Amino acid sequence: MILGRRLKLAIFGESHAPQIGMRLEGLPAGFTFDKKELQAFVDRRAPGKDKYSTARREPDKVEFVREEDGLVEAMIRNVDTRSGDYEKTVPRPGHADFPCYFISGRIPPGGGAHSGRMTAPMCIAGGICLQLLAKQGIKVSARLVRCGGQPPSKAKRVISAARAEGDSVGGVVECTVEGLPAGVGGPMFDGLDGAVSQAIFGIPGVKGIEFGEGFHAADLKGSENNDAFAVEKGRVVTKTNRHGGVLGGFSSGMPLVFRVAFKPTPSIYKPQQSVDLRTMKPVTLQIRGRHDPCIALRAIPVVEAMAGFAVLDSVLCSCACGFSGSTAVVDGTSCLAKLPHIVIDGNVAKLYPSLARKAILVIPSGEKHKSIQTVMKIWKAFAKAGLTRKDRVTAIGGGVTNDLVGFAAATWMRGIEWYSVPTTLLSMVDASFGGKTGFDLPEGKNLAGAFHSPRTIYLCRRFLRTLPAKELACGRAEMIKHEVIGALPHESDPSGIPSMDELLANRRVKCDIVAKDPYERTGERAKLNLGHTIAHAVEKKSNYRISHGEAVAIGTVEEARLAERTGLAPAGLADELARRFAAAGLPTRYPKGMDFESLKPLMKHDKKNESGKIVFALPCGWGDVRIVKL
Repeated sequence: MILGRRLKLAIFGESHAPQIGMRLEGLPAGFTFDKKELQAFVDRRAPGKDKYSTARREPDKVEFVREEDGLVEAMIRNVDTRSGDYEKTVPRPGHADFPCYFISGRIPPGGGAHSGRMTAPMCIAGGICLQLLAKQGIKVSARLVRCGGQPPSKAKRVISAARAEGDSVGGVVECTVEGLPAGVGGPMFDGLDGAVSQAIFGIPGVKGIEFGEGFHAADLKGSENNDAFAVEKGRVVTKTNRHGGVLGGFSSGMPLVFRVAFKPTPSIYKPQQSVDLRTMKPVTLQIRGRHDPCIALRAIPVVEAMAGFAVLDSVLCSCACGFSGSTAVVDGTSCLAKLPHIVIDGNVAKLYPSLARKAILVIPSGEKHKSIQTVMKIWKAFAKAGLTRKDRVTAIGGGVTNDLVGFAAATWMRGIEWYSVPTTLLSMVDASFGGKTGFDLPEGKNLAGAFHSPRTIYLCRRFLRTLPAKELACGRAEMIKHEVIGALPHESDPSGIPSMDELLANRRVKCDIVAKDPYERTGERAKLNLGHTIAHAVEKKSNYRISHGEAVAIGTVEEARLAERTGLAPAGLADELARRFAAAGLPTRYPKGMDFESLKPLMKHDKKNESGKIVFALPCGWGDVRIVKL
């Protein structure tokens, strides 16, 4: 039972097993939570509090089994189980007993993994997510809006009457998410409402969900159902919220509002007709045990929990709301030595011996070592260290190191998680983000590889202090590229060590694009190839004596000149870009012996090409990059 895309939630155990629990992975790096606050949240759904819930008494004390950066595993012990109350071969009407018996040959006592008892670990995971959302100004709250067909003011009377008759009632819970910015989610199968629905339907007893007007919208005309747009305090809003805060799978910026229908508790004390699956004869079933007369009442915090999980997962996938996502900012290198199974670049190892001593492998520096031979060395180091599918590895170095270790992690035992510690400016602002890993072939650069994003990227500006001026300039090349793509401010001095704010601004440009096109299928991500078609050819022609950053500077300016010649860019853009790159100490013209025509044969072998045509991401203005095939 695993849920989520960026976050991964696994629930384990059964209602009458010794314990139940959850494992939550993918939380943003460095996030901490208040355990007392979490326990108080879990206590809201605990049983045995009053006559309106089950008489089963469970303390639901949360015990933390494992806590790592971005990972929490916790359990709750079951102490008040009475398995003898349950039939072993007679399924209860309305329960999952029959399909369980059909599949496994047994009816699990108390409903097993299908029991409402399993919502306790849901509250642990969701409670953690709710705390993180709260820190971002996002609030999730739920309330009972209907019980047994009556308003919540009559809930206790309706529940008491049903209980006195040995029966049960259903209910409806409404949930509201406030503070969610517009643009979270995705189209079609990546929709925010789809993610919430999947999570909510994991709650036992849920039979339906609707957003905004829901099913009532089917009875309205378009003019009645549509929400008019307006501007309030400089922000676009809708005058009404019949759409429930989600349009086309994306949040609209209005409160996300949905309602959940819970069926009546199927375990009732009235006699019911069933079948003994062992003898295949009809029987009258008289259920014993302790059960809630209304599921919906104690489900309120569970709905909040699962909504919190789904919303946070969607936010992280959308790279929205200012979340650091998988990026951790660290001040020094001491904490990095604690990361698991380090593979470190040779030059970095000399400068930081404390990190080198913790490494399982030191690999040679430079693009010429970005080969399958180096990947094989990394695999052998993994084998020697005894890495399993549950282990993680760490790459400490520049873009080459991260590409190689990331690819080795992607292919070791069909994929293990890894941490990225970029040590060059180029890798901090570009190479480490986006999930691309791989190695070079004699036929071209990065022709073999895989998409395998690191679990966490650790940014430490201290590494930049030991970089040569040329390396800093090469990193600035990618930063200027991002300035063009994202229309970032470009008046500051581009020389020297950038601030953390500049690094994170660059990260946002790249991550926003990657989030829209993670596997390069929609064309949006191709914008990141700005200047790279010519740049890769320049690198190859120079036998990599010209660095990647220098080649990007040349490529971006020359592709701007190409855009000017084809009428796509205004005159003077190339010169403006050239001045920006030159201020960072970068070349802006083809090296001697190279020109556009002489580089064409190499450009034709670029992996971005389609149907024999060379594909360019041409700069046509600040914030204006166009994909052109020539």
